[in-house]
Amino acid sequence: MNNKLHTDAHLSAEQVRWRRFQSETMLGFSRIHQRILQRSAQLLQEEGITGITPSRANALIVLFNARRSIKARELARELAISEVTVSRFIRKMEEDGWVERTPDPADGRAMLIQPTAFAREMFARLVRVSNDVLDSVFRDFDESDMRTLNATVERIQSNLSDLEGI
Repeated sequence: MNNKLHTDAHLSAEQVRWRRFQSETMLGFSRIHQRILQRSAQLLQEEGITGITPSRANALIVLFNARRSIKARELARELAISEVTVSRFIRKMEEDGWVERTPDPADGRAMLIQPTAFAREMFARLVRVSNDVLDSVFRDFDESDMRTLNATVERIQSNLSDLEGI
């Protein structure tokens, strides 16, 4: 029998309650993420922005925030997704006219990604959608609430960064 399973089979009632609480919190993160994606999709549709998913819109936001062309590896890191997934995003976004790729003059093997003129024209509308999502998610949060939440998120990210490379 696996030692971990054996150990878990003998948890106290309090330990079981704690694990259930942790699990429900983790499921809560997943539910929040799904609801944010649903709300984003709804607002993109209401704004008349077609041909882009909420996840790809997030990639555009990262590109706009960078204020420079970036490599797929950097975009993947910022979005916390695999480079393979980013490559698929970029290919589809390029086909749909949202981004363009140009060779990196410092590394001929790498490509730099940047928003197209079309994406820049859509920027104000994308910001409206983003702001509406933020307003929905953080309604009734004051600065203290946001600072506490941000510190908690940073702590979780730090815990997870200890596991990178596994």
